[in-house]
Amino acid sequence: MSLPEPDRVHVIAGHHLDLSVLELGPTDAPCVVMLHGLRDSAYSLLPVAQIISQSGGQRRVLLPDLRGHGQSGVAQAYAMPDYLLDLLAVIEFCNSPSPVALFGHSLGGQIAARFSALFPEKVAALIMAEGMGPPRRPGEGDPVRELAGYRSSLLQRASLQRGGGRPLSDNADGAARLLRNNPRLTPALAQDIVPHLTTVINGQLHWNFDPQARNVFIGVNTRDNTKYWQNIKAPTCIISGALSYQYWGQELAQDGFTGHFAEGEMESRAALIPQHEHHWFDQSGHMVHYDEPERLGDLSSVFLQQHFFTEQDDG
Repeated sequence: MSLPEPDRVHVIAGHHLDLSVLELGPTDAPCVVMLHGLRDSAYSLLPVAQIISQSGGQRRVLLPDLRGHGQSGVAQAYAMPDYLLDLLAVIEFCNSPSPVALFGHSLGGQIAARFSALFPEKVAALIMAEGMGPPRRPGEGDPVRELAGYRSSLLQRASLQRGGGRPLSDNADGAARLLRNNPRLTPALAQDIVPHLTTVINGQLHWNFDPQARNVFIGVNTRDNTKYWQNIKAPTCIISGALSYQYWGQELAQDGFTGHFAEGEMESRAALIPQHEHHWFDQSGHMVHYDEPERLGDLSSVFLQQHFFTEQDDG
């Protein structure tokens, strides 16, 4: 699978900054908004977006770069309300007379879930790919240990600078690093995606995201998410990667934490959403759209055809 080209690229006004938005499909078709995750790009979702756009006829898909990522603006703030207001701006740009469908991966899934609970009248269907957070970690629920973790996160992130870390030699170096971290990603797709994940800062090639964007997760926990999940009114498709422990174990390294979900842990989270279906992808880790893009696109298309496209077409 190669990386498709967007039909159009827009720059729109988000919440106190500009957002770059890719677009596929005709502007008068039912609208799907797709949100990528942390340290990623709208371009990486294009293979999935193309399948959704072409399913059952031409569909309109909007894919914004999140604030601090890609061609969108670098922000002074990366709190969840800022991301929610950015999404509201994208939906208003869509200018659809009917509610939209939302797709979110990882951080994008958390944004989409919260938005769906807060603005149920604007969301007709929701897809969350690896968007329900990491497994429960040792000490979660213990106020003393949680505060210590909060303090540690604040101190670590106070010194983060955009473009920090070892620069890339060139795009080939970036593709090689991307493949080391995502071994199920095809080399051809890695080469296509890397130019959209990198930028030149002070004459050197770096990953194109603001490390401060990670601040959105400071203090966020499963208990906080629960009230949003319970108040999602839209039919929801939840997709989990069975190999995601490989990502979580490395991303959240901690004594006694393997990255695995406890038996039934993910299912109990999914059950909090009143109208949902839950799918495990056995050959996917956290980056489901890298590991099984065609399967993810096909499943998303079927779900949207059942819960979104048909109603939009009939209405």
